[in-house]
Amino acid sequence: MLWLYEIPTWLLAVFIVGLTVLLALAGLRLVHRRLHRSSAVTLIDNGTVGWFFSGVTVLYGLTLGLLTVATWQNYSTAAGIASQEAASLAVLYRDLSGYPARVGQPLQQQLRHYTQSIVHQSWPAQRRGLANDQERLVLTRFQLELLHTEVTSSSQQVLHSEAVATFNKLVELRRQRIESIGSSVPGVLWGAVLMGAVITILFSYGFVVVSLRLHAVLTGLLALMVGVMIFVIAALDHPYLGEVSVTADAYQVVLDKVMVPVQ
Repeated sequence: MLWLYEIPTWLLAVFIVGLTVLLALAGLRLVHRRLHRSSAVTLIDNGTVGWFFSGVTVLYGLTLGLLTVATWQNYSTAAGIASQEAASLAVLYRDLSGYPARVGQPLQQQLRHYTQSIVHQSWPAQRRGLANDQERLVLTRFQLELLHTEVTSSSQQVLHSEAVATFNKLVELRRQRIESIGSSVPGVLWGAVLMGAVITILFSYGFVVVSLRLHAVLTGLLALMVGVMIFVIAALDHPYLGEVSVTADAYQVVLDKVMVPVQ
């Protein structure tokens, strides 16, 4: 279903919400006529149906609400990881400026190249649900250069220790970012959401409403709200896919404002 994230967000909203409302109204049209033409209509008590309907909607509403919060937290976590990784890149770049020019400038150039690979190569790949392996190779080359750098004075040793610590934090944040590429709502939860939507809408058919038009308005509004919530969960489900996704703006700011070559 990842192809859904390749279409514009507004079109995805129209597709999900429109399909939900359309199917709900089509089912109502089929059930309403048959129900009112049968003797079962005299046995239905709207009060009893309403009591059960309230219980179903409350349980389903809680499920949707908790799932929406969970997907938003995943999205916020992914955005936070990207922001922290960009900040670590900026700090490490600043630390490297304290090295002798013959050592620090080549390391800064490699770090700038690594950041550029994140913006121009890794992020387009992540928006397709893939990890860029070339990024790992660039970071490995930088690691070898940094760890084999020899420092002599005590002040440079302190600075080198800080740089290595920042680099280790950067590696950990990168690992978290790669792991978050595949984070999404489990299939079993999606099954519960869709099944709950079907049950909730089917329950709305059980009310005895003489006017089909009025019944259609009520059911349509219910289906509209269900469709909107499903769209929100779907839009936030994959934090790096689609238009509603984590961007590489934090890395671009570091490139433009911090990693500016000294003239």
